[in-house]
Amino acid sequence: MRTSARFGILVLAFSAPALLAQRNVPVPATCTPQVNARLAQIIASQTRRDIDNVMVCGVATQPTRLQAGGPHGNHHITTIAVQLPSGQTVNVQVVTNDDLDGIVTAKANDPVFAYGQAYVSHGPWAAGIHDVHCSTHPGADNGWVVVAGVKTPRTCPHQ
Repeated sequence: MRTSARFGILVLAFSAPALLAQRNVPVPATCTPQVNARLAQIIASQTRRDIDNVMVCGVATQPTRLQAGGPHGNHHITTIAVQLPSGQTVNVQVVTNDDLDGIVTAKANDPVFAYGQAYVSHGPWAAGIHDVHCSTHPGADNGWVVVAGVKTPRTCPHQ
């Protein structure tokens, strides 16, 4: 019996990292309103929680702007116009962290895809997506952002 219990503990110990491994979600070939369907549901719910593993796509409405400083370092914010399945177009901010993502910028009219943690926003944005980098917490897939065809990060550890 003790041998079986020890074996079971060893199996769990060696399989735990595999159970915690984050998925690598592919970038869609095209931006369609259906890509934004989950984000539309989150906006409609008006939740105050951050939601992991949400994808968004759209077109940058203006050049990316720098938000300097703060407790988590410099960030870059790209506002994109996102078409929802209902036909409504909303502004969404894609937030990158310079320390975790590198400096990611877009020009006006650049196509943008992002995958990360969604939140309902305020002001000129209906929502936002951040944590668009390799996963840093359980339950989150590896995130990414693609601007004009350039994906950041290109790879995450253990892919």
